[in-house]
Amino acid sequence: MDALGAWTGWAAAAVIAMAALLPLFTRLSLKRRAAPDSKPTRIHVIAGIAAAAFALVHTLAALPALGGAVAIEAGNLPLAAGAVAFFVIVAHVGVGLQLRDVKLRDRVKKRRLHLTTASIIVVVVSVHAVLLYLATRSLR
Repeated sequence: MDALGAWTGWAAAAVIAMAALLPLFTRLSLKRRAAPDSKPTRIHVIAGIAAAAFALVHTLAALPALGGAVAIEAGNLPLAAGAVAFFVIVAHVGVGLQLRDVKLRDRVKKRRLHLTTASIIVVVVSVHAVLLYLATRSLR
């Protein structure tokens, strides 16, 4: 993969990790969940939207490298995992924005869906990164 594609991918992964860790640290420090309209939740929302934006930038930056040696060596599975990750990130942001509503009726279901999509993101992004890394190593 070209340097821009790799750099934007790792930057997206870092922003995703930061967005994921914010509510965990908030919950540990407050000993409860943050309110939907609280400052920690606003920061988490901003980080989540930034993560989606970074994922889009990575997708666009990686397009020119699709015909390169790493993409050919890696095959379709890492590209499919990346595509799934991108769409799940968009869905995750949508569910998260619904959770901002203080009067949301099915908050528990939405929270579980938000956690499920976050878990899927971690798995498919990991598969995407590991397979591309292995393809890069095999070309050396």
